[in-house]
Amino acid sequence: MHGKEPSHWQTQPPPGWRTSYRRRALAEWVTDVNDGAGALAARVMANRLWQHHVGRGIVATPSDFGTRGAPPTHPELLDYLASQLVDNGWRLKPLHRAIMLSSTYQAAGSYDPDKAAKDPDNVLLWRRPVRRLEAEAVRDTMLSVAGLLDATMYGPGTLDPASKRRSVYFTVKRSNLIPMMIVFDAPEALTPIAERSTTTIAPQALLLMNNPQVREYAKALARRVAGSTPEASARSAYEVALGRGPTANELADAVAYIEADGKDQGLVDFCQALMCLNEFVYVD
Repeated sequence: MHGKEPSHWQTQPPPGWRTSYRRRALAEWVTDVNDGAGALAARVMANRLWQHHVGRGIVATPSDFGTRGAPPTHPELLDYLASQLVDNGWRLKPLHRAIMLSSTYQAAGSYDPDKAAKDPDNVLLWRRPVRRLEAEAVRDTMLSVAGLLDATMYGPGTLDPASKRRSVYFTVKRSNLIPMMIVFDAPEALTPIAERSTTTIAPQALLLMNNPQVREYAKALARRVAGSTPEASARSAYEVALGRGPTANELADAVAYIEADGKDQGLVDFCQALMCLNEFVYVD
């Protein structure tokens, strides 16, 4: 603590207050970049954000910055990101923006045998790692493209899988877990997890094809993108769900698919098929 006594961060509670304000003192120490742990806390937080976007932290052991942890691959970059976090008042959005505008984040994911020979594990990020959305983001994205997402902030949680609120508002009850969250590797909430596991298993595809909530999202997306012709509907569905227009071959296949089942039913099935694509659940 750089010679400072714990009382340096202690704030006296108001008269008659029911708590000691010790947690306030801890928070002041954690964020004090001059005399407390703020410099380390900023590096840890910046590293976690980099890991979230890129798939691997600048420090590969995000919960261990000590002598037994991995050294940073780019210490100057980590220091820069940490300083930006502090300079922006510990606001995360500016740091998200800085990372996502970087050439590293925007790099292609294509394979280069020459670079792979020099860095087979992609430690230096010569290509963009493949990264699947987290369980919460998979569900929230489906709600969003369907036009059903309730963005109301704060308030009580819920155990209702049919809820339209963001997944962060699901109450964690070990005897009543949300199936979609579990199948897509939502972490155990009772223990801290520095790095989420990412699995690719058959139940994920089966859930996207058979889950009643997913079917509801597909119907809502179909209503949202319905156009005067199957071609117009298919174009709109691609733009809303995947953020791009279809290729000529994709458009021809989509129109044939929609028309084969009847315009309305075929469009719902097509919208659900888009939600089942790797492109929908993977960051590209």
